[in-house]
Amino acid sequence: MNAPGTTTTSAAAAVEQPTDLAALAATALEAVGGSGDELLFLAGSTTDGLANRNSDLDLYVVGDLRVTGSETAARQGERTATVAYHEGREVNVAVLDPAALGGLRDAFGASVASLSGEKGIAQLVDEDNLKILHRVRTGRALRHSDRLRELRQDLGTDDLPRYLLNVAAVAAVNRLTDVSGELADGHADSAAWMYREALVHTGQCALAAAGVTVPSVKWLVRLLQREAARQDDSGCAAHVARHLLAPPADTTAAMTATRAHLAAVIDAAGDQAGPYVRTVARRKLG
Repeated sequence: MNAPGTTTTSAAAAVEQPTDLAALAATALEAVGGSGDELLFLAGSTTDGLANRNSDLDLYVVGDLRVTGSETAARQGERTATVAYHEGREVNVAVLDPAALGGLRDAFGASVASLSGEKGIAQLVDEDNLKILHRVRTGRALRHSDRLRELRQDLGTDDLPRYLLNVAAVAAVNRLTDVSGELADGHADSAAWMYREALVHTGQCALAAAGVTVPSVKWLVRLLQREAARQDDSGCAAHVARHLLAPPADTTAAMTATRAHLAAVIDAAGDQAGPYVRTVARRKLG
């Protein structure tokens, strides 16, 4: 798996050169009343190399603080607000509560530990947790880079690709099994719809196998196309992207190809795929 922060692009390429990072850091610290001694990092679409002209600039501060701004949102262990505009883009600052991060560490650790078992995978309940883990893993420190490295180690973010690979593999296999059932019972339209969902999970599995951990489905096609460009056009990423953009006329034939691609991803993952995926899910693919 790739090292934290290198899953999608280099930091120099990911952060747009015109962005004034010093100004962003000052804006974020002012919004939370910080002293400047807090861990502060930039994350999201900008560091993932996915930002467009309308994308927000997402900054994170770790500490027992409150953020002042508009459109404040409170999630488990996170408070977020739009605090300013920078070069026409919203600047969002999120405060991560250290105690909540400790809870996330324990929950994610249990999920990762479950990958070694044969009876299933303990999944993180809140999808926001995946976003936080990903953004810690791939963020760019604006203050105290040593603390960001320590936070990555404490949360175990190196295990995020492996966790996502296993979860997505199981979901993809289960949905492909549902598609087969719908086709067998003559529900072609329902099968075609379910197949699209199976493609999403299959694509997420292929991306995780490549070390890409962006959790938001909205970026799936961009990420798949980018991964396909790094390989040849016969890989799983290219296959999934094609069928998501142009649904196949023959669902049965397309599903057969998808099952083969998914099986190849799981086989190539080796020990990164846990016993449950190798001994239960993989067998369903033939």
